Amino acid sequence: MSVQLEVMRTAETLNIRIAIVLAAVFTAALVALTLWSGAPDRAFAAAGKCPKAKASTRDATRDQLAAAVECLIGKARRRADLKQLDSVGSLERVANKHSEVMVKEDCLDHRCGDEKTLKRRIVRSGYPIPGGRYGFGEITGCALTPKEMVTAWMQSQVHRRRILGKSYRDIGVGADKGKPNVAGCVNGLRGVYTVIFAWRKG
Repeated sequence: MSVQLEVMRTAETLNIRIAIVLAAVFTAALVALTLWSGAPDRAFAAAGKCPKAKASTRDATRDQLAAAVECLIGKARRRADLKQLDSVGSLERVANKHSEVMVKEDCLDHRCGDEKTLKRRIVRSGYPIPGGRYGFGEITGCALTPKEMVTAWMQSQVHRRRILGKSYRDIGVGADKGKPNVAGCVNGLRGVYTVIFAWRKG
């Protein structure tokens, strides 16, 4: 009688342990599935990958080129142990429009054609908090691939300082495709990029 009771207790303990292990395995699988299906960009970032980073303008859309540049900038900031930047739609629209103007006007600068000043464009975008304080910086360039673009910026002291700016909290990246008639951009179709870094306080 006592032997049978002991066997029953042992079986019950074993079943509880198996149930705990199975629950842990199921929870881990559910977390992994959520990470991959619900947030693929974060999964790529965790793996250290930036989709389309080495893509030419013929192999990627404008949005994909801009996303690759933003991802690579994020990687550079992570390596420097800096806060990651939030993508802001108003800044992205300003950046996209400026990239288009640079291609159209054969210009690689912070103000091309009949554009307003960068400050005016940012204010008109609705980015600053009314009555609050804000700051911003911008870098532009052209390259055959997003990776080449960010590598060139990181090798420039001025551009590197912008990318690794500690005060910035937000970012907007714009891209276009073209061959602006300026030094370094005319040899083949290239991605033409604008990156706006900013911060704001209410």
